[in-house]
Amino acid sequence: MSDQYRDEDYSGSYPEQQYDGYEGDYYPEDAGYAQDYGYDDPAVEEPLAARPEPKIELVDEDGIRAFELSTLGWLVGFVALLPFWGLLNDRGWTWWIWTCLAAFGIGAIGIELTRRRKARRLRAEGLD
Repeated sequence: MSDQYRDEDYSGSYPEQQYDGYEGDYYPEDAGYAQDYGYDDPAVEEPLAARPEPKIELVDEDGIRAFELSTLGWLVGFVALLPFWGLLNDRGWTWWIWTCLAAFGIGAIGIELTRRRKARRLRAEGLD
């Protein structure tokens, strides 16, 4: 780094009057200026009235419905792309079809796993 930006005679303090906001302002007390910094007293917050918690029911706590819908979506995508096999093959995009088929297979496995997990949980709770 170049030394051209160094200020050798900088002492670290400024020659003008130092401002100390805790001891007063620039103006003496007898000059008639009030020490008003423009801040109001903080507002006092009143405690909120107790409100009853709303009763929210979970739509799908096990995730089975989510797996079913997403798997169905991949199956619809696979079936929708089948009529365009030739067009996709010409452009090198047949991987879309195989992606839909693979995702459908993985989703089917996920449905089975979530159903087993739900059954195992119900057995543990004694609710089967």
